[in-house]
Formats: sequence, C-alpha cells, structure tokens
Amino acid sequence: MNNSSKLEVHGRFWVERGPHAFLGRGRVDLLEKINASHSIAEAARQLGMSYKTAWDMINAMNNLADQPLVVRVKGGRQGGGTVLTDYGQQVIANYRAMEQEYEAMLATLERRYPHFGQLQALDRRLQLRTSARNQLAATVRELHTHGQRVIAELDLGAETSLQAQLTRASVEALDLSPGRQVVALIKAPAIALSASPDAKTQTLRGTVRHIETDDEGHAEITVVLPSGHHLIIALDRAAECPPLEAEAFAVIDPRQVIVAVTD
Repeated sequence: MNNSSKLEVHGRFWVERGPHAFLGRGRVDLLEKINASHSIAEAARQLGMSYKTAWDMINAMNNLADQPLVVRVKGGRQGGGTVLTDYGQQVIANYRAMEQEYEAMLATLERRYPHFGQLQALDRRLQLRTSARNQLAATVRELHTHGQRVIAELDLGAETSLQAQLTRASVEALDLSPGRQVVALIKAPAIALSASPDAKTQTLRGTVRHIETDDEGHAEITVVLPSGHHLIIALDRAAECPPLEAEAFAVIDPRQVIVAVTD
C-alpha cells in the first residue's frame, strides 16, 4: 500500500432538478464571467471552453430554472449584450452560500475521521445523463385519457404548454397528476421548424436566437420560447435556417416527448 501521500476528503457539489444537473461550480463560474463581461464569447474564452459548450450550458440552466438566468438585451448606453437577470444574480448568491457550507462540512468530516479518506458517496453525482438535448422543466396541468393513451398537457409558463403522449401504464408508474413537477425530454432531430403554425400537430412559437452550421451543411438552431425555455433544433439543411431574431414555430409530435420525474 502506498502511504506516500495523505488521504483527503473531496466532493463535488451540484444542485439538481429531478434527475438533471442544474448548477455546479463550472456553470456558476460561467454565469459570473458573463455577468462581468456581458458576453458569452468572452466568458467562454476566459474559462477555456468553446462558445458552443458555453451556450449549451446556458440553455440547460435556463430550461431547468423557474425563470431565465441569462438574457440578451439590445442597445442602451452599454451597447446591449448578454446579462444576468435579477433571478440569475440571486441563484449565484444562493449557490455560493451553499457551496461554502458544503466545503465546511467536508472539512469537518476530514477532522472527525482522520484515518478514513475515501468517502466515495461524497464524490458521486447522482444524475441521469441523456442524449436528449432539450430538457424542459414543466408542471403537469391536465391529463386527458383516451383508452390506453394519455395526453399530458405540460405547463412551461408564460401561457406556453407542451403536450406529451404517454400510456396509462407510464402515467401510473410515474405517479403523474396535475401539479406534479416534471422534466420534458425532446431530442433535437425530433423537432421540425416552420415559419407558421402547423395545424396537424402542436407548434410552439418562439424567436430564433442562435444558429450554428457545420461543413456538411447541417445546422443547429436555438429557439427561445416566451417562457424563457431554449429549444435546440437540428436541421439537415442549413439553407433552411430562418434569420436570427425571426419568429419561428417548433413543430413537436407529442409522441416524441419523454416525461421524467424524480422520486
């Protein structure tokens, strides 16, 4: 056994919503850099990450938060840019306060158990990783049963709703009922984009805020809903992208929406 180095207690502090990671040190560092620079690109550069990584982190936080943490503003004496909302400022303050208490707890454990340095449970992040790029915090508004199928109407806020088609067995297994907090999962390629509402299926109105293309002619578009949720939409043809700040409609088949809960 190698005794050349001292065993120390370490842990990773995360705030989660349901099965999904909401806040961690890296994400809060990003929020603080954006608050100081008013620029996602500059914040990403200072932290040594790509712009895409920073944007994905912001999308994830905004989608899981009760209110948007980061918004874009136009014009003004400071020339506009990306800023934190008052809610975002409060989230940072709360996280840093909890982080200090967490680190104090680790220090106490290390002093109390000087001969036991491997507390694996403290270093585990209890979270579910999923390939779905869109993870939207929502509340069950209504459940409509049609035989073995159930249409769950999910409230995203700001008079924006999303329907998910489930089976009765799934509703019972998840113990869904009006008022239950859930997370809606939607894969980016499962969302279509339209310039007008589609009467054949549900459409969510939003504004195009970000477009990223690759050398193969594909594109990823971020559409911000009135609720503040960010939808990432994958398109096979970049030429079909609408312009930035244009109104757009995300076309979502209720069968493509997965509902997740925490016990």
